[in-house]
This record gives sequence, structure tokens and C-alpha cells, in this order.
Amino acid sequence: MEKRKLREGLKTLEEYLKRMGVSSMFLEETRELPMDSLMIPLKIGEELSIDITCNFVEVPDMGSILQFYGQLVIGEMMEEEPKAMAKERVLCLIDALNHMLPIGQMLFMDEGEKDKRIGIRYTMLTDLDCEKEWEKCVYVLRMLMQAYELLCSSLLLFMDGSPVEEVMQAIGALMEED
Repeated sequence: MEKRKLREGLKTLEEYLKRMGVSSMFLEETRELPMDSLMIPLKIGEELSIDITCNFVEVPDMGSILQFYGQLVIGEMMEEEPKAMAKERVLCLIDALNHMLPIGQMLFMDEGEKDKRIGIRYTMLTDLDCEKEWEKCVYVLRMLMQAYELLCSSLLLFMDGSPVEEVMQAIGALMEED
């Protein structure tokens, strides 16, 4: 699909989200920004917030894939609790969460000593050309917030040195309560 139509799809999604009470900001592609993006700040209560970036990735012979992406910076946590938050342990936790959550994916990014992050990503095939597709995006945003909340809860349990298995059992119990 041509870039102009994809841009219009993101702008239409922005308007739809506004009507749903969700704020967002459209950022047009520039030299510094490689693709049109819709920034969506999400909050749970007073303590948890994440910025989700929504943009299109064109995949030849497949179509337009809409990507949702957010991240949590964990470099300071890793410095504060080097044993509990050792890279190998964090990778095991992310792997366990990816097996537990049937949506998207979480990934660990190590960009240097203090720049360590856990990314949350979800993709879907769409042109954003109808209300049904915009509704799906709202559901995806809700799912991503729930995944983010589980990630943060897991990390809090994890930082005290609990084994991955115990953390997953506690998270499983939390999920059953909902």
C-alpha cells in the first residue's frame, strides 16, 4: 500500500483514539524519524506508564503490518540489584513471560552499560481502513498495558532474588484472579 494511505490510516486511528478518550500524537516521517508514527502514552493508576509507538512496516508480498512498540528501561534496576537482575536471569524471565502471554513478544535490548531495556511488541496485518480495525487497535493497546503491568509486577518480585519459577507461579495466580 502506498505511504500516503498508510499515513492517513494512522491519522484516522489518532482521531478514533481521541473519540475513545485516548490521547496520542502523530509524528510525520522526517530525516530524524524514519517512518510516520503515532505516539500513544498509556497509564495504569499513578505509578505505571508506557509510551507506545505505532507505525507501519511494509512487508513485500504480505501487505501492511501495523507495529505497536513500547519499552521499559531497566539499566538502573540492573545496577541496583546486580545478582537478582543479572542479564541471564532477565533473559530467563522474559522467555518465561513470552511463553505465558499469548500475544506479541517481549525482548531484551542491551545498548551499553546503562542502556538496557525490555521491549514489548505486537504486530498485526491491517491497512487501518475501517472502524473494525481501529477497534482492534484499542484492544491491542489494552493487551499491551496488561502485558506491561505483568512485566512490572514480575520485575518487582524478581528484584528480591526470587527464582523465575516462583515469579511465574505468582504471576499465574495474579492472572487467575482477574
